[in-house]
Amino acid sequence: MRFVVAYEGTRYFGWQLQAREATVQGVMEAALAQLEGRSVRVLGASRTDAGVHALGQVAWAQTARRIEPMRYRDALNHFLPDDVRVRACDLPGEEFHPLRGVSEKTYVYRLDCRAVADPLGRRFALHVPDALDRAAMREALPALLGRHDFAAFAGTGSPRRSTERTVREARLAEVEGGLTVSLTADGFLYHMVRHVVGLLLAVGRGRADPESVGRALLGDLPREGLPLAPAHGLTLLGIAYGPPNPLDSRTVE
Repeated sequence: MRFVVAYEGTRYFGWQLQAREATVQGVMEAALAQLEGRSVRVLGASRTDAGVHALGQVAWAQTARRIEPMRYRDALNHFLPDDVRVRACDLPGEEFHPLRGVSEKTYVYRLDCRAVADPLGRRFALHVPDALDRAAMREALPALLGRHDFAAFAGTGSPRRSTERTVREARLAEVEGGLTVSLTADGFLYHMVRHVVGLLLAVGRGRADPESVGRALLGDLPREGLPLAPAHGLTLLGIAYGPPNPLDSRTVE
């Protein structure tokens, strides 16, 4: 069974299973064990960090109960905590694996730019009361587009065979009370989006110039000096898969 999963990441130490900490994968496996009456391993498409949220995480598990997918969704949600919801289920082909066939992923980072923070959004947006130079931030974004080596924006602790990624869209959008930074790419490195947002905020505050993004990609900025935006402003919007098991979790209602 393939799942589209949404969660508030506040109380979780990320997606990936940990022995002594609560994780989203852990509560998914616990709920599936109750529903299936046996131990079930869940595989996820993205290893979101501690405190990061998701609207369209994609996961898969080998299920045995013969229940229509939407009824299975409702049954599984009965066993899940309120801050984790399965939004949709389907039955992909046997060859499906959540880490394969991904065409692109989209993350969005929310900035609360009010003088006084919105208390209702405090878990989902970074409060930035500073007067940001939004034109300079927009000027910096095009440097991210295309295929680049994003090693300078990658955090330590998650080695990859390649640090090259293709960014297809990078947008700064005005929303009520603030801004969103959204990135769509064929994949992301550990901490990549948070480092991008951290540098964009430095540009907006006048602490770096718009060309800093391009220089960072070329390795001309000290890697340890790139600021890291806090996790709680970041949400995995969704993941798209091509044939033979197409899905775009960004459009699931």
